[in-house]
Amino acid sequence: MSTFPSAKPENIAWTHGVLRIAGATDVGRVRRTNQDAYAHFHLANRREILFVVADGLGGHQGGEVASQMAVDVLGQLIDEGDHEPAVRLTHAIAAANRTILTAARKDRTLDGMGTTVVCLLLTASERSYVAHVGDSRLYRLRDGSIDAMTEDHSLVVALVREGILSAGDAREDPRRNQVLRALGVREDVEIEVAPLRVMPGDRYLLCSDGLHGLVEDDEIRRLTPERIDTEAAVGGLIDAAKEAGGLDNITCLMATLPQPTISSLLRRNAAKLLAATRDLFRKARSG
Repeated sequence: MSTFPSAKPENIAWTHGVLRIAGATDVGRVRRTNQDAYAHFHLANRREILFVVADGLGGHQGGEVASQMAVDVLGQLIDEGDHEPAVRLTHAIAAANRTILTAARKDRTLDGMGTTVVCLLLTASERSYVAHVGDSRLYRLRDGSIDAMTEDHSLVVALVREGILSAGDAREDPRRNQVLRALGVREDVEIEVAPLRVMPGDRYLLCSDGLHGLVEDDEIRRLTPERIDTEAAVGGLIDAAKEAGGLDNITCLMATLPQPTISSLLRRNAAKLLAATRDLFRKARSG
């Protein structure tokens, strides 16, 4: 297993081509310290790659310690055991939560520290996994559209869901940074894990709220067209967040999956045609 926590872009041989990865973090224009952390871990023996972004809770002592601890523990434990990927991912996040709690109890200067976390576990199959706790996000960019693959565990999102607050008002609400879940806060943390169907050419963006809190989703989509390379896209997103005020630390980690080859497209279309033909015969026989 190897880890690449630096901002240098990485190219990794992947299914049907080369997976392109780039990440960067910036303190922003207001904060004195950077409490964000990120990394990706290549599990070559499993043909998996884990991407992680963590955002230490602002205003809490040791936020930068908690976020880095979460990233480190996930990188160490994701490769342990013979469980399915989703189970290993859940166990690793739960272990990170316990590690942060234990560290805070042993060191009074770290009392109250915590962190959000968002993870993408890419596998060699079409089914990968997203997991998160808090308000760091995963976006999918596909065919010119953008979709959030996570829903923030935050107060304002809960209020919007209950109809108490409008989506527009939520972006300006002074409580928008209040998270309802975080690692290091309590013994048992509720971890949200979901399967994710990936496709060739997809682009995935993990980010802290220093980006999505200031840059609208449509603007993120506009700044990450398919023609721009992964490293330039990450740099452009961080610049946009800083231009919008840079009120928080900004972290972006992006993975661009290989584009489909002609042979893979032919195989996929043939499979779709075969499935459609079978459905027609089944309907004809049942009718």
